[in-house]
Parts: sequence; structure tokens; C-alpha cells
Amino acid sequence: MRSSSQSCRQTPASFSKSILFFGLVALLFSPACSVNKIAVNSFADALGAGAGTAYTSESDLELIEGALPFSLKTMEALLEKTPKHKGLCLSLAQGYMLYGYAFCEIKADEVKERDFAQYQHLRDRAKLYYQRAHGYARRGLELSSPGYAKACAVNCVEAVRLVDDKANVACLYWSGAALAKWITLAKTDPAAAARLPEAAAAMQRALELDPDFDNGALQEFFISYEARGAVMGGDMKKAAEHFKKAEALAAGRKLSPWLTYVESCSIPNQNKKEFDTYIQKILAFNLDSCPENRLVNAIAQKRARYLMQKQGDLFIGE
Repeated sequence: MRSSSQSCRQTPASFSKSILFFGLVALLFSPACSVNKIAVNSFADALGAGAGTAYTSESDLELIEGALPFSLKTMEALLEKTPKHKGLCLSLAQGYMLYGYAFCEIKADEVKERDFAQYQHLRDRAKLYYQRAHGYARRGLELSSPGYAKACAVNCVEAVRLVDDKANVACLYWSGAALAKWITLAKTDPAAAARLPEAAAAMQRALELDPDFDNGALQEFFISYEARGAVMGGDMKKAAEHFKKAEALAAGRKLSPWLTYVESCSIPNQNKKEFDTYIQKILAFNLDSCPENRLVNAIAQKRARYLMQKQGDLFIGE
């Protein structure tokens, strides 16, 4: 049996990686110099490209919840040093959306009945993070499409026409998604509902540029958008069409189309049969069958377990 000192000993490779990481962090806060600038840009490129499978392939949600804040604040510090780094803006938008949804909004629903004050607190945090995500995504759009911010100040719905490159669809998507989530949680704010056309315009433009983006993510948004009902300008038939497209693009590797459909259509329409079918599909899914999507699929399963526990409250007569 190895001694504790042996088991904790780093290999030369892992030790050098640790030194590099902390060395870069130290350079980030050191006085400006050419070496500092090179190091910061290199580190920003690495983080701005996303954390890769280190995050997306992780199924331990508690681990991600603890690790993500440090990554987000590190990226924000780097963005102060490299303010024109589009990759960092995109990663921050994605990160704050993930944290707001998985670790604030979902948690809020879970504690509502036993601690209403905590429920409100978590929803307020989620709104804050959605606002940050929206801000970073819009900043990314301005960097890739100069003049976007100025055009938005005049007419955000028309400003999206300035984005004409498929490479910028990700920023459009996260801008619209974050704004839509904030609007959902700010129902008592009249100014929030007035911005729904802005969110829809960003998503519609993204859909025009890349309808297959992120294996159906845009189609998923329009499931919820069209499921608002005819009174609010929605169309349930279109919602069903978007669901079929999202399901096909996900190809059984992403659970979110089923979850989105359940929450947007099956529950409001009181279709218990649909609810049971898709919830069971989500819960029966083997997370290891699609390693690159473990994180988002683990979040979907967590939400599905909550909905299954609450089905007596979700369906009349249950």
C-alpha cells in the first residue's frame, strides 16, 4: 500500500500543468508587459474556446456547481485584460446561462414549498445571471458585427439583420435564449414582456443562418415560443413541428427536446400520456451512451425526476 505522501505526489507532467495554470493566473494580475500580454491572450484563447469535455462530459452536478463560479470569474478577469476577445464573451454567456438555469432556477422550484424566501432568492439570482449572459452575448455580437450595439439602441428587432455570418449564430442564440429566460422569470415587470420580440428576432435570425445549430437548439426554443397559445400569438401546430425537427436533430443523443416539449406542451395541454412517455425516455437514458452531452443530459434527468414527483400537482385529477 502506498503512503499518503506517495499517493499525493504529482507526476512531472501534472506538476508542470499546475505551475503553468497558476503562473498564468499570477501574470494576469501582474503589471503589464509583453510577456504578460502573450500569456493572457493564450490563456484567454484556451478558456474562450470553452472548457471542452472537462465540463460537458461531467455528470456530477455538484462538482460543476462548485467549479463553475471560479471559471466564470477567471474569464471575467481575463476579459478585462482582453476586452475584444469574442470567445470569452461567448463562453461567459454560456456559463452564466448554465449556472442560472441548473443551479438557481431549477433549485428554486425544488425548494418553493418548504422555503419561499429561498425560492425568491434563487429566482432573483437566476434573473441576474440571465442578464449577464445576455450582456456578454450582445458584446460578442458587437465584436463580430461592428455597429450592432448602436443599431440595437434604435431597434433591436432590426439590428439582428446586421449579423450575416453563420459563425456568429452562437452569440445570437445565447443572446436570445438568455433574454427569453429573463423575461420568463420577470413576469411582473411590464418592460420584460415588451422585449419578447427582441429575443424572438435574435432566434429567428439565427434560425435563418443555421437551422441545425447545436443539434436542434433553435428548434427547441421555438417549441416553447409557439406553445404560448393563440391568444399570445403562438401556434401549437408549429410548436409540434419544431419539436419533430428538434427530436430528429438531437438523434437520441440529447434529452432536452423531450423535456422542452413536456414542459411547454404536454403539461399545459394536460396530456398525461405524452408526459409519461417522454419522462420515461429521459429517465431511462444512459448518460454514458453520449459522453459529450453528459452534463446537459444529467440536468435534464434531474428536472425530469422533479416533474415526475410533482405530477400530482401538474395534472388535474391525479
